[in-house]
Amino acid sequence: MQKARSITGHLRLYALALAFPILLMSIFIGWAYLHQEARRIDRVAEAQVAAVAADIESRLEGLRGALTVLSVSPSVVGGDVAEIRRHIKQIGMPDDFWFVLRDPGGQQLMNTKLPPDAALPKFASEGDDLIFEQGRTYYANLIWGPVGRTWITGIAIPVRSAPGGAGVTSSLSVIIPAAYFKQAFDRVPAGWIVAINDRNGAIIARSPSHDEWVGKPMSRTGWEVTKDVPPGAGGLWRDVYSLEGIRVQGAYHRMASTGWLIGVSALPEVYESPRRSILLIGGAAAMVSLLSAALLAGFMGRRITGAINALQVKAAAMREMRDMDVPRTSLQEVNAVGTIMRDTARVLRRREEQQATLIQELNHRVKNTLATVQSISRMTMKTSGGLSSFDEAFSARLMALSATHNLLTVSAWSGVDLKELLTVELKPFQSSRVSFSGPHVTLPSNVAIALGMVVHEMGTNAAKYGALKADEGEVRIEWSAERGVLRLEWREAGGAPVAPPARAGFGSRLIERTIRGELQGTIERTFDRSGLRAVLTIPMPA
Repeated sequence: MQKARSITGHLRLYALALAFPILLMSIFIGWAYLHQEARRIDRVAEAQVAAVAADIESRLEGLRGALTVLSVSPSVVGGDVAEIRRHIKQIGMPDDFWFVLRDPGGQQLMNTKLPPDAALPKFASEGDDLIFEQGRTYYANLIWGPVGRTWITGIAIPVRSAPGGAGVTSSLSVIIPAAYFKQAFDRVPAGWIVAINDRNGAIIARSPSHDEWVGKPMSRTGWEVTKDVPPGAGGLWRDVYSLEGIRVQGAYHRMASTGWLIGVSALPEVYESPRRSILLIGGAAAMVSLLSAALLAGFMGRRITGAINALQVKAAAMREMRDMDVPRTSLQEVNAVGTIMRDTARVLRRREEQQATLIQELNHRVKNTLATVQSISRMTMKTSGGLSSFDEAFSARLMALSATHNLLTVSAWSGVDLKELLTVELKPFQSSRVSFSGPHVTLPSNVAIALGMVVHEMGTNAAKYGALKADEGEVRIEWSAERGVLRLEWREAGGAPVAPPARAGFGSRLIERTIRGELQGTIERTFDRSGLRAVLTIPMPA
């Protein structure tokens, strides 16, 4: 058995049921917001890494261009160190940059960081094969510069004996302190870490704490993600830990020219702040909504209960079908139900009165039907030659009367469609050879009963004496209804020649008496050689 609950209890459950999908929707919106915020952070990281990479590429390309111009000058090609130093001063390079000229054996021919008369060292570089054998530009990894006693990198280009020549006579390098690349971090927003790492994963520059971390390996988790990334490629990283051991997320890109890796990472204060905010706001909103729903459910439950209690008093009056006034409450629905109950009580009283009237009407209809059956019985008895013929004719006429009553029963005695009446009454008389044509006409119950008997008798006569007796015969029925008058034409064709009957039988007398007497209409019959033609005119009550 279902447990009964109060209206207040139902309202509270309903409030919770309403609040639950709202909470789910809020969770979904929060999830969508966090997802969108994560994507926004990813886009910011990608934009930052692209900006830093473009800045460094631009700086390096400018330096490489200056080197290229310098490498084809006669002083560099001829090895005139004094003239080379003069040209370098004219270029206007930063003060902490210096240039180195080396021969294929690794011997320095010039080092602008040292005095002109200083002894120059000899050393091999990992880019010598690329410079001297392939004649290509080389971007150095991070190294410790003993001359400047600082972390450095550089760009080295081949110097040829003649412009466009194949032989490489020396290499010209610009030495760049690692601190120079910190300038690319000037526009990095707070809460972000940007690092430039060489091809081996050594830190060239880092924001923040550049001096603390320069020259040290990048974080192990970051190296595992990026060590196999080819030049010109990049992506996003998750679950990466900074050198301080902080979990970060961001983007990375390996430069196509140098092979250096640019990494941009957001600290937790950047990517976790939206999560904390949405959790706090969402939790507070959920608590407020649930508490508000419960309070409103209790308040509305008391109002509804009071209105229903007022309605119960009116229900008792309705049960006794007493007249009552409509309760005036704060609920329109309860007021509407009270109005319905008042009107229902009045309707019940009227129906009780109508029931007595209907019983009288039913008695009247039964008496009329019995009188009709009695009349049919007597007239059939007079015209029947024996008990067998009486039984056949009387049964057929009762069936015709019953068919009309069935149609009236279906329509609750509100009327019968004329075509439907004709179809039912003529069904026993080879109805496939009977055609109908006319508009929709609804017959009142008294007209339907009388006309049904007439049509049955005409069908009987056609089957015995007229068109339906012959195999080729047919009956066409056409009607119209104008100005309250029904005009129905019965036309037979294809049967044996007909003539006026020598005496009026039961059917003819029934037709005449019904049309002229009961229905106050007229009937005109013409016995043509082609068949009977009858025109019935019946007044139709409004």
